[in-house]
Amino acid sequence: MTSSNVPLTASVSCTLSEFLPRVLRKMEHQKADWKNHKKVCRPFKIVYTEDLGRHMVATRDIKPGEILLKEQPLISGPSQNTVPVCVGCYKNVDEKSRCCSKCGWPICSEICEKAPQHIPECRYSVMRGDKVSIKNFNMIHPTYQCVTVLRCLYQKQFLPETWKKIDELQSHCEERKDTQKYEQERVNIAQFIRKFFKLESVFTEEEILKVCGIVMINSHEIPLTDTPYIALYDQASLLEHNCSPNCSKSFTDKGYILISAGKPIKKDEHISICYTDPLWGTPNRRQHLWDSKYFWCECHRCKDKTEFGTYFSALRCQDSNCTGFLLPETFIENSMNEKGSDWKCNACKAKLSTYSVHDLLERIGKDLSEMPKGVIRECRSFIETYEQLLHPNHYYLTDVKLALANMIGQEEGGLVETSSEDFDLKLKLCRDLMSLTEKLIPGERRVRGVLLFELHACMAEIARRNTDDPEIVKSALMDSKKFLTECIELLKHEPEALPEGKIYKQALQNMQEFAVLKE
Repeated sequence: MTSSNVPLTASVSCTLSEFLPRVLRKMEHQKADWKNHKKVCRPFKIVYTEDLGRHMVATRDIKPGEILLKEQPLISGPSQNTVPVCVGCYKNVDEKSRCCSKCGWPICSEICEKAPQHIPECRYSVMRGDKVSIKNFNMIHPTYQCVTVLRCLYQKQFLPETWKKIDELQSHCEERKDTQKYEQERVNIAQFIRKFFKLESVFTEEEILKVCGIVMINSHEIPLTDTPYIALYDQASLLEHNCSPNCSKSFTDKGYILISAGKPIKKDEHISICYTDPLWGTPNRRQHLWDSKYFWCECHRCKDKTEFGTYFSALRCQDSNCTGFLLPETFIENSMNEKGSDWKCNACKAKLSTYSVHDLLERIGKDLSEMPKGVIRECRSFIETYEQLLHPNHYYLTDVKLALANMIGQEEGGLVETSSEDFDLKLKLCRDLMSLTEKLIPGERRVRGVLLFELHACMAEIARRNTDDPEIVKSALMDSKKFLTECIELLKHEPEALPEGKIYKQALQNMQEFAVLKE
């Protein structure tokens, strides 16, 4: 029998003395190569189902804080509605800024003029035979609507490998065709690109509108500059949405997207992020997802009208003898234009029509939008007024409470000169908000990290205010260090360009002070 006919199982018949060195050599090789291998070793796989399409599933148990994905953009560019920005780095520009010597698009430096991402609009502008002229810098400029779309089209014409990845992303053209937004894009982007850049023979309206859809559905807003820009990613575009996700999204200083586990994820569990603001109420989240992503969310949070027992969208019963709360039968209604069910009290069965609820919330929302920002007195007044009508966890109140918890102690003199009344309020707000977010969005790291930093500061201040009681001081400092440690863990992936990244940097400095105290 030749060696080619030996069964595979026969290979295990070698002696232990022969087998063990082989295994050890393999282990050493894997260890030596791990630095390179870990860059491509990802704890998820991409699967396909009819109802979800392509999405990600964990291939093993994943720990909180573990990075699942770090990916550079396929395409980045200005958002559609933007004031003029540098087309190289997306920083704001003005009439004193320089322009690209070849094409006329605003740039902020020679480096940005040569930036690879600027090549598409530069080349198309040169080909048209006339430079672009941007003169109005203090308002949203319509010419910028075309830039990111033009960059995608450039890949279609000249870089097929990148275009193939872009072309695989959802565009939802059929759903978009009857919308006002689609018609606006037809005129303001598709027709503009074809005529202004003289590309009628290169791209059809339909091709351009498909790209508009891809950009709208799949782009991520990147808040690293004063005016946020947007980017398309390959694998990150496959992340599933959930209003209570198990992963948190951030970015590196270079615009790479960074997806990290926000809580323990079990093997075979779907990997998700939130496409909308998780601190909006259920009707608002669902409508925004339909308007921007063309699907009605039916995740576990949306299906649970109490939102995991937080009553995040609930109203107070207005019967003076009742302590119950009003909610509809369900929030799963596929249009804001539908009548919707009456809101019923969970204690006395009182009812309120959906129209009355809408009018009430609209009025409160208007008051919130018109409220002066950064004024502690105004925030306290809003909370005291509307806690009579809304559940204490209601999203409008939560919005103001988050702002107030951050503001108290930020004025001149800091927490040291904060009154006992305001200090006690800050401490209560932080604790209540931590409890709420742990139930509602345990996978979102950023909000909880900031709250933990505020709690750390409060505990340190308690220690300072009670120096005559060693037990209180010891307990408060232990809690302060504990909160600071948790804060650092939650914010460790935040870039310094974001407020959370600055808090992380400050938290590291504060932790060094604890080390000095110990010494």
